[in-house]
Amino acid sequence: MNGIGHTTPWLLDLSHEPLGGAAFALSVLFLASGRLEEAARAGRRDEPALILSGDNRIRNYNRRAARLLPVLREEKVGARVPETLPELAGALNGSKGEEGEIFGVEREETTQYVQPAEHALPQSDGRLVLLTDVTEQASRFAALSSNVPGVPYEFRAGPGEERFVVFVGDEADALLGLDPDPDGFYERFVRGIPETHRNTFLRSVEKAVRHRSHWRQEVPFDRPDGERIWLLGSAEPEEKEDGVLFRGLLLDITERVEERRRRQQVIRRVTDAIVEVNAEWQLTLVNDRAEALYGRAEEDLLGKTLWEVLPEVKGTRFEEKFRRAMRSREPTRLEEQIDGQGRWFDVQVYPNTDGGVAFYFDELTEQKEREEKLEDREELLRSITENVSEGIYRSTAEDGILYANSAFVEMLGYEHLDELRAVDLTELYADPAERERLYQKEDEQGELSGVEVQFRRKDGSTFTGLLSTQKVEAPNGEQMYDDGAVTDITERKRHEETLRNRRRKIEALYETTSGLLRTEDRDAVPERILDVLQDVFDFPHGHVGVVEGETLVPKETVAEDLPRTPEPGPQSMGEDTVASRAIRAGETVVVESIEALKNGRNYGSLSALAGIPIGEWGAVVIGAKTDGFESFNLHLLDVLASYAALILDRLEREKTLIEAREEAEEASQLKSAMLANMSHEIRTPLMSMIGSADLLREDLEGENAEMIEQIFQSGQRLRGTLDSVLQLSRLESGAYKLDDDPVYLDAIVREVAQELQVRAYEAGVNLEVADCGGTVQARLDATATRRIVTNLVENAIKFTPEDGRVRVRVRPEDEDTVLLDVEDTGVGIEEGARSEIFEAFKQESEGLNREYEGSGLGLSIVHRLTTLMDGTVEVESEKGSGTRFTVRFPR
Repeated sequence: MNGIGHTTPWLLDLSHEPLGGAAFALSVLFLASGRLEEAARAGRRDEPALILSGDNRIRNYNRRAARLLPVLREEKVGARVPETLPELAGALNGSKGEEGEIFGVEREETTQYVQPAEHALPQSDGRLVLLTDVTEQASRFAALSSNVPGVPYEFRAGPGEERFVVFVGDEADALLGLDPDPDGFYERFVRGIPETHRNTFLRSVEKAVRHRSHWRQEVPFDRPDGERIWLLGSAEPEEKEDGVLFRGLLLDITERVEERRRRQQVIRRVTDAIVEVNAEWQLTLVNDRAEALYGRAEEDLLGKTLWEVLPEVKGTRFEEKFRRAMRSREPTRLEEQIDGQGRWFDVQVYPNTDGGVAFYFDELTEQKEREEKLEDREELLRSITENVSEGIYRSTAEDGILYANSAFVEMLGYEHLDELRAVDLTELYADPAERERLYQKEDEQGELSGVEVQFRRKDGSTFTGLLSTQKVEAPNGEQMYDDGAVTDITERKRHEETLRNRRRKIEALYETTSGLLRTEDRDAVPERILDVLQDVFDFPHGHVGVVEGETLVPKETVAEDLPRTPEPGPQSMGEDTVASRAIRAGETVVVESIEALKNGRNYGSLSALAGIPIGEWGAVVIGAKTDGFESFNLHLLDVLASYAALILDRLEREKTLIEAREEAEEASQLKSAMLANMSHEIRTPLMSMIGSADLLREDLEGENAEMIEQIFQSGQRLRGTLDSVLQLSRLESGAYKLDDDPVYLDAIVREVAQELQVRAYEAGVNLEVADCGGTVQARLDATATRRIVTNLVENAIKFTPEDGRVRVRVRPEDEDTVLLDVEDTGVGIEEGARSEIFEAFKQESEGLNREYEGSGLGLSIVHRLTTLMDGTVEVESEKGSGTRFTVRFPR
């Protein structure tokens, strides 16, 4: 006997009956109660199926399984799978709901290939194993193993949104029904993908392009002949200079997808609660799910009538439907709530061949609760949408607007939704063609985000809306909705336009004030203000008045062609005008009614005036006909007038300073002339005195000789002072002319050092000239350069004590500059005196008790001559440690 008590070598195949499981009821007298459910599960399978226990033993199988696996033609119930079916044991991967490995079954002349898939059985530790004969697929795979399977292709993603196929195999014709010409192939292929899956496909492609990652996607495809197939696409990326290249395959997985769906349906049926009754309504089969549903074991239910088990269905539509199915032998189905349990069920009733019926109970309580929650949620969302300011709607291309909230209806100027739905959608757009463009863009992108659209209201007026849409698939998967939201941004656009105008005015104000800062002419100030009034503002009247004595004189005027409005004339500052009020108040004054001015003047069409003071220099006057003045415009004009007042103040100060400078220059010239004349008058007798003293030095001895020597040396010092005074006078008066000739600076330094060597020796100072390693040439005035070197070396010798050192060095600094360094080990300069040493007649010690003799002009002349030759002079010194002067000359 086999696993269910028959003496046949394998299980009866009852899958051809309307309900295979019903036939198992014929054998109920021969079955042990523990085997009944397994027999029902296996016997009802339309494909080869086995039921395995938790300890990996065979609990049951059907006839198709025995045909496929010859070893099962002998009784194998209870046998362990690894010993009985080792190939099957190795192929199962233990992942419920997943396909296992393909294994071979040896026949007499061939090998048959089988692929298992195992599924957990509810309320049991067992497993349902479905077997699929994949011999044909395996053979086909073997035949193609040496060739490229599927449709090979190369797909390139260039910069931006450039996407195209560069190669596609000829197999595309047979598999897809598409011409394998790469030109336009990608667009043709995308059109073949159903709309419900197209955006998902495109997003997967863009994700792979963006991340340069492996691409894999299952997608349906509608061939041109109407047949729908399923494809598995995969590709690997290769980075290119101009983008990324994907190489991959398209495989036909239609059979796999259909098999997957069929198996899902089978497993779903197995998870139903199943009850079978005979013609007397007595229960003959109860599966695990039914046991759990009723809360009773199968042995407690078998033999009882359906009405005893479910007394709550008596007198309901359930009883009526059940009895009708029993009488008519026709299947029926109903979805209702069973009284007394408060639970919903989907009940399918199928007649059995033994005169009874089988019931499949699928509890829908949770689903109904979810649907109820969903309805509550939809009602909540509907309530929310009715209380938001944005317009929200749902529409389809065929039926137009299906739903819209009150804000959307009112936004378009309609009274209720039905009135709006009766309107052609194109009438809602200021440009009807724009709707088609937006639909096309939404189809390409799957959504619209923040697109500005001009909408038309019922009364013909227009407004600017910010439109966002998204395509949404209906729950049944058969329809696509366009869900959208519109925000009226008319006020925002108006505000943005106001901000742009204000920004433009501010920029014009900035440009004008920048120009005012560079203005050197007082008369140009009113002109610039008037340019702003004319180019930036739109006042019907404006003029700029300037105070001249006790009168305000209009300088510039801009005005529309206003009837009865005369040109403004001179106004007394004592007269009651808006300009005089503003100047006296020192702030902007607005007169909203002309009648408030008591001056008897005719202002024509103007109804309001405003005056903005330009300090005490004048005022800007503007006029309006009806609307008055915007505070922002008045503020800008106040800023402009304040700048103008600052400029006029500056020009006035500059005028005063120029006059003072001219007076000072005249005094300086007089001083220089006086010094020159004095020096000349003194120089003539001085030279005679020095010459006489020089002659007497040779003939006198003793005390007389010392007196003559003192006279001679004093005369020489006075002569040097006069020379310095004369040279400084020429420098200050601008009469000193410089040459620009090539000179050898190193030669001048050596000559000056040679001339001053005796003076250094007499002072006990060591005078050194550093070797510059060659010639140092620059374009300078030779006389001025010699004077600079002489003054610096003489100054260093004078302030260096006995046994000190003075070192002179000249060298190139770079291609454009040469350096002259004069460094001593003298007394140094106090920090506070360094900033004044280049001023004329300035010395660190002054007065009758000063330590060192001299005019205080030497360094001043050095500084001025250096500056005239575009050079610079710097000093570094520390009191008691010496001083170094560095002069930089251009080459």
